[in-house]
Amino acid sequence: MRVRRSIFSRVWAFAGLFSGVALVAHIVSGVSLRLGLALTTSVMLLSGGLVWQRALPTERTRVARVIRIGLLAGILATTAYDAAKFALSLLDPSPYNPFEAIRVFGVLLAGQSAAPLFLYAAGTAFHLVNGMSFGVVYCVLFGRRGVPGGIVWGVFLEVFQLTLYPGWLDIRAYREFAQISALSHIVYGATLGFLCKRAWQTGDL
Repeated sequence: MRVRRSIFSRVWAFAGLFSGVALVAHIVSGVSLRLGLALTTSVMLLSGGLVWQRALPTERTRVARVIRIGLLAGILATTAYDAAKFALSLLDPSPYNPFEAIRVFGVLLAGQSAAPLFLYAAGTAFHLVNGMSFGVVYCVLFGRRGVPGGIVWGVFLEVFQLTLYPGWLDIRAYREFAQISALSHIVYGATLGFLCKRAWQTGDL
């Protein structure tokens, strides 16, 4: 049973990376984000569906609960992440805009000619999906590890962002970007770790 559960957990965790994989593919190889997202979403639904069909009823109940908690913790952690970025940007006198990526997401998904409201709505939606999906992955794999584990997860995500974003977004204020991004990811991870561990302790998972 332990082996079976481990395999299922890994499949669900991999499926939860669908939006992040699409973004990395776009940044690294130039694949359309819309196309990449369509492909990774299809893979997520197919692999998740196949695993779900083979899972035992008790496993389905447990995984559904973990996913629900991961989504909720993910969106709350993303909100904390954005609040931290906003607060830190107020302390930074440079013109660096920590939310530029959201506009770029919107352009990639809605098109350059889209109305500003629709553009930012699309970008924000993708940003939230990323935060929630990473929350599910963390909750499935490391949900019991608490704040320290969450911080490590946030730092792990930060390493990818520091590696890819500066060149992709042509960030000139690298020091400001790195400081704000790193601290915000620590807030994201700590919030995520606290909420998931709390769910384990209260028996919600």
